[in-house]
Amino acid sequence: MVECFWQRVGVSHSLRLSIVKYCLQPRSWAKGGDAKVRKSHSLEEIIRAVLPVVEAGGYDLIDAVWGSSFNRRTLTLFVDKPGGVLLDECQSLSRKIGDLLDERELVAGSYVLEVSSPGAERPLKGPQDYIRFEGRYALVRTREPLPEVGTAEVYGYLRGLAAEAVMLEVAEGKTISIPLVQIAKARLAIKF
Repeated sequence: MVECFWQRVGVSHSLRLSIVKYCLQPRSWAKGGDAKVRKSHSLEEIIRAVLPVVEAGGYDLIDAVWGSSFNRRTLTLFVDKPGGVLLDECQSLSRKIGDLLDERELVAGSYVLEVSSPGAERPLKGPQDYIRFEGRYALVRTREPLPEVGTAEVYGYLRGLAAEAVMLEVAEGKTISIPLVQIAKARLAIKF
């Protein structure tokens, strides 16, 4: 028998809203004492399974990550929607996704499910994000240093897309063009 419980985490140090579901298998099962030993499905299979639940609620799945927290396997799903995600919404979505994962037996053994907003410094994953967050302050890391600024890490205001390149205003009146293929990582940033 699997024992599961939810915990409201609230706003974390990274300004994210999170709900955590802990699922603990009995020790005999975890040590292979049960005749039915299972393996977890791949992250891609899990994403395919949970995506319809996420989208049915009007959310976008920003990212899914397997990690470890306090020696426990942790599956973290980052969700967002226009206007942001509330803690109660994370909780509701966590219950639906947790039930789905358990029902389909997609995750074997003990694990922690965390459904979270991407936070104030959310990652920018594709061309649509550069358009959606136009006017917002961001950090862009490139694969090679940019000749215009002499570094591979640059802060500025997103000014949209033009010809497969992100337009980033790095100083008053100075906008640079960064080809999408050159971007290694990008995220919204908080300007202090």
